Amino acid sequence: MPPLEIEFSPRFRAQARALPDIRQQELAEAVAQLRETFGQPHVHAGLGVRRLVGYLFEFRIGRDLRVVFELNKGCASLILLGNHNDVQRFIKNR
Repeated sequence: MPPLEIEFSPRFRAQARALPDIRQQELAEAVAQLRETFGQPHVHAGLGVRRLVGYLFEFRIGRDLRVVFELNKGCASLILLGNHNDVQRFIKNR
């Protein structure tokens, strides 16, 4: 299976830039893991990937940080970076 293509929305980029350096590194490592292992549930289990609604998914970075992405034809568009409440608000307002 080829690696998953990854796109970053402007909103996501801004949220990622606001993170401390150590969290940015954790984010980069998690995105790399998603790219290489998506579609192999036992391999990407550490990310906690789960479907939210429709084509929206999330994965975790640590206990408090989540990334929401939309899957479309082999491409993951990363659209939100936040905590559990941010994700719930995003889904409700989408």
